[in-house]
Amino acid sequence: MELLATSLALSAASTALAAPFSSRFDSSYVVHLYESRDRFVPPQDAAALPSQLMTTESGHTFECFLPSLAPSDPETAEPLAVNDPKEVESEQATDALMAFHRAAVRELKSLCIEYIDEETSWLYRICANSLIFRSRKSLNEVAIDVAGEAAPAEEGGGGYDVEEVGTFATDSSRSVLSYDVFADLETQERMKDLGQALFTQTFRKNGQEVQVQFICSARAQDDVVAAVQWREAVATDGGREIAAFLVESQVFCKSNEPEEDTDGLVTMQSLLQPLQDEHTCATRDEGWWTYEYCFGRSVRQYHRDEDGQLTADYTLGVFDADGNRELERLDSALVLEPFDETHDVSRPAYLELYDFGTLCKTSEKQASRKAKVFHFCNRDGSSQRLIMVKEMQTCVYMVKVSSPVFCDHPHFLNDEQESDETFEIVHCIPAVEKAEAVETLEVVAE
Repeated sequence: MELLATSLALSAASTALAAPFSSRFDSSYVVHLYESRDRFVPPQDAAALPSQLMTTESGHTFECFLPSLAPSDPETAEPLAVNDPKEVESEQATDALMAFHRAAVRELKSLCIEYIDEETSWLYRICANSLIFRSRKSLNEVAIDVAGEAAPAEEGGGGYDVEEVGTFATDSSRSVLSYDVFADLETQERMKDLGQALFTQTFRKNGQEVQVQFICSARAQDDVVAAVQWREAVATDGGREIAAFLVESQVFCKSNEPEEDTDGLVTMQSLLQPLQDEHTCATRDEGWWTYEYCFGRSVRQYHRDEDGQLTADYTLGVFDADGNRELERLDSALVLEPFDETHDVSRPAYLELYDFGTLCKTSEKQASRKAKVFHFCNRDGSSQRLIMVKEMQTCVYMVKVSSPVFCDHPHFLNDEQESDETFEIVHCIPAVEKAEAVETLEVVAE
């Protein structure tokens, strides 16, 4: 059976719908467009799937069977709503930030972060996504003999009191709490002016809550408790109790936060430097041409004949130091970009500018070739790979490259790198029978 297949994300396809449509999906969807209705073999649950009309850019209308967006019970199902684009964008930004923070929690260096309350001698252990407990050495009861003298303590006597403070209940984004004690003055001053909400985990026990808030710290080499909040009412014999912790960690530094040149801090520059120093390059053959990207140096396009002689050679751009400094200053280097042309799902990427390449003629003037280079994390690979080189307009190129060395940067923490096998399929058949093929789509034989 022949089918017309395209890897359009559902979010992209919905922009061409003949009727309003609101998607609640994660963009991990593949649309299959069939060239005729009689060649479509419906899935087993097709009768239960809602259908929606979609129109391609070439004007062809399809009836598409969508994965269910609502509960199967029609009495409890909610109608699809057309959301305000600004609200949708805000929700997507919030969801992306929460996904980043949840991924960051899993990258904490310490399984449990420790804090000692010196006044009560309690040692707290904060185990993210799990529980909080505290312990301290038991006070030995002193035995008195008949003469009124204290008996010698038994070797190895005494133990530890261990108490569970709370188990993980939920996480959220909430405003900064009011903390009572800070590890240093710098943190205290920083929290006064902090206008952003913080990723917060809530732990509960017997109806009582303990909050743990997480914040980026470029100077914290390890995960540390930077502040605590006391509980107003103390109802136990253990002395004062802690109601909230503030934890500092590098892994919570978001992609739009400035990177500091601090010893031990992972920056994209520090990850790229060894590749530049070793003159590392990645190549890709596409038909007659060979493309070459050398990290931090240049992008090149050339051809060698059968004898190895160079018969054509163009520089598509060299590293633009000034342009890249400006990108960093504007916090515009860490971006989201589709990995390649087969997926519309955006992934974390690092952008660099390359300019001043071989001159070429555009319209009536000469201009140098230039390129945007997007760097991606590749956890499954052991080396650098040049994914694609595409001329977006005359003498302006887009280059995409992947490497496992980038995966150590916090920007790539929530880069899940899902495969096509996890995508759900949206089946689309012509709304009316037409003999002509859809010109803009590739015919793929099954």
